[in-house]
Parts: sequence; structure tokens; C-alpha cells
Amino acid sequence: MRQKISCFLIDEQRDNRNQFFLALDLLQATKACICFDNAAHALSYAAQQTGKPDYIFLHTRQPTVDGCRQLEELLQSPLLADVPVVFYAASFNPEDMTRMKFLGATDWMVKPSNLHALRDGLKLIFETVRQRPQPLSPTLSAAVLV
Repeated sequence: MRQKISCFLIDEQRDNRNQFFLALDLLQATKACICFDNAAHALSYAAQQTGKPDYIFLHTRQPTVDGCRQLEELLQSPLLADVPVVFYAASFNPEDMTRMKFLGATDWMVKPSNLHALRDGLKLIFETVRQRPQPLSPTLSAAVLV
């Protein structure tokens, strides 16, 4: 990867945050990964910064807070609304995936237990999200076929 990225990681469990951080370190793609245990802490931190992260990774299976509710909090913030949010968890069912996309998640990732597989999954996320077309600006009108 050429350009170093920054990201927020929102996960209540310290072991998960450590593993995620180690996978990013192996990938050598990040200039910063800032970890939080909930979206409110991430929003508070973002309000005090001049820049914003390139990605937000949000663990969905948190015992005390629903990941979809945290996604809504993040997307309602003008500070982070345009930052790609990637859900990650050990597993997803199709209904969860559909709901996450409907709410505005950029992508999702099944978190493997193997550190090297997690690294490879993150690399794939970084490559595919960067290549996706950006939505049209509100000032631009879409072409209409008649």
C-alpha cells in the first residue's frame, strides 16, 4: 500500500482491539489507529481534532450497545458522516448485512481468529473501498436517459 491511512476502531473488548491493532501493524498501512470502546467516545475525540480518520471499524456484537445504533450516531455527526464505516464481527447473517448497508455502512468484514487472515482481510477492505465510485455531489445532477 502506498498511502498510509488512519482509522478509528470501536470495540468494547480490549483483546479484540489489540488483535486488530497488531493486524494493522503487520500490514504496515496505517499512520494511526485510535481505539475506542463506544461511538460516543469516538465522536468526542473527533470533535477535538482538526482531521478525521480515513476509515471507521465498528464491532457489531458488543454486549452493551447495538452496533447499528452506534452507526446511526456516527453518521448523524457532521464530523464523521462521510467517513467509510466498516462493520466487523465473527459472523453475520444476511439480515444483519442488509440492515447495515441500508443504514449506511460502507462494508462489513468477518473477523477471523488468525492474525494473518485478519491482516489480509483489512488489506482487501482498504483496496476495495478506495476503488468504489464516490456518490455524486449534491450540486451535480445525475444524467437522465429519456
